Amino acid sequence: MLTSLLLCLLQQGAPAPPTQWEEIPLALRVNRSIALGVDYLKRLQLPDGSFAGQEGIHQGGMTALVAFTLVKSGVRHNDPALLRALEALEGNVFRSTYAASVHLLLCEALAQPKRRAEAQTSLDFLLANQESGVWGYPGLHLCNSNTQFALLGLRAGHHLGLEVPEEAWIDAVDGLRMFQDRSGGFQYKPGERPEPYAGMTSAALASWAVLEEMGRESAKVRAALVKRAELQKGAEDWLEHHFDLTQNQFGDGSWTNSWHAPYLWAVERWCGLTGRKSFAGHDWYEEGARFLIEGQAHDGSWPATSHPTEDTCFALLFLRRATLSPDGELDEIYAEIERLRAQRPERFVVPGPDAARLCDWLLAGPWLQSGGAVLLLEPPFDPADAKPKLGGRLDHREWERVTLSSQRWTDLDALTPRKGDEQLWAIATTLVWEPAAGSAAPFEGDLWLDFEDGWDVWLDGQRLSRERRRATAIRGDVRFPLTLTPGEHPLLVLVEDRAGAAAFGARVTDRANQAPPAGLFARAVPAKH
Repeated sequence: MLTSLLLCLLQQGAPAPPTQWEEIPLALRVNRSIALGVDYLKRLQLPDGSFAGQEGIHQGGMTALVAFTLVKSGVRHNDPALLRALEALEGNVFRSTYAASVHLLLCEALAQPKRRAEAQTSLDFLLANQESGVWGYPGLHLCNSNTQFALLGLRAGHHLGLEVPEEAWIDAVDGLRMFQDRSGGFQYKPGERPEPYAGMTSAALASWAVLEEMGRESAKVRAALVKRAELQKGAEDWLEHHFDLTQNQFGDGSWTNSWHAPYLWAVERWCGLTGRKSFAGHDWYEEGARFLIEGQAHDGSWPATSHPTEDTCFALLFLRRATLSPDGELDEIYAEIERLRAQRPERFVVPGPDAARLCDWLLAGPWLQSGGAVLLLEPPFDPADAKPKLGGRLDHREWERVTLSSQRWTDLDALTPRKGDEQLWAIATTLVWEPAAGSAAPFEGDLWLDFEDGWDVWLDGQRLSRERRRATAIRGDVRFPLTLTPGEHPLLVLVEDRAGAAAFGARVTDRANQAPPAGLFARAVPAKH
């Protein structure tokens, strides 16, 4: 039905393809995005039919996840790639919550009677490893993420006609509350410092939606839900104030692009199961779909984090509305939409291979956060008045000259003997543009910076950007257009280190993402000094 409608839209359109990507109907862009994502996943398949990824702890899990995604994305059940994946899974015994849960989702999606026996094995594993109503890996801590996957797995088993004890659902209703903090938001695991974020709160609401579905069949489950109704209300109230489909927000307003695709899929499950078309004034599907389409790389992946295979699967499951959509086969529409490829702008771009690394810098810090202060927002100095100078001081911290790696980003913790977390660093250099003799043309290019957490970037005494991102993949994709007149241009960057590495790196390209001209370089100490 969907395919026929989209083909009609294509056939009835203007003879020439649209000249602007935004003019292409969203439905067509979604399906083209799905086609590219499916093609990307197929190219990852290993010769034995499996898909690589965390086999040590989730043996068979990645292959099951990709196979499930292919089925829900419309791949035919006799597709060679799918058949090879299913063959690779033959005889596999799933021994992690994630893997067993996704395997159950795959068995349900295939809707083949012969899958019941193997599905029963995965269901038995989940039931045997339920602890305090929820789930862990197992063998490690209990966690909200494993729990939402396990409940989806139990739901799939129930739909396959397998028996799920009533007590398993009731215990899950009570167990979910251990992940909720006093603000109403949900954390990743119990006992963490109060750090709820949108992804985990949406996952908890998706779990709740599964339980509500079961409550329509069981008076006891329904009674348990009524008893814990404040859990749902608290989560919805919290999420209403932090609902942004482009940023996975924490309770304090900071955000991360890690776990973003799973966050969107959690929203899809929750809103799909509860019949919501909007939430907090947002059309969740349209906004999420636009965000994903614009962030898809030309190879069909979603590479914004360090887990592109998983994120590509979750992005496709969101776009396909996989929780409730029936199986469908997208045929000629893929080829029709592919002709529009040239009109698609690239949102996710990384520096080209010839980008020039900037290695000569002055470094000061770190300053330690304490008492809940956010130093990125309120540093102990005014960045606009900072005057980096070798041997000079910035709020009692001396500027020292450092050389950053010429090959990759640098961990400022490792570069100095001042390792720690919840810290702020200041790093500065001078961008110099010396055009060819007789020319006064400005340099037009891009500055690319590597960060894991937040940043505050100043050029020529003016703020370019301040963002409170955290715990993200370090890919050098933070990009600023440059227009530099001949001469020197001071660059100051505040680097936030929430946890882990104090990551920083800088590269420059011309506007075509190629190597900059020889007259563009950086030096820590300005010529006038």
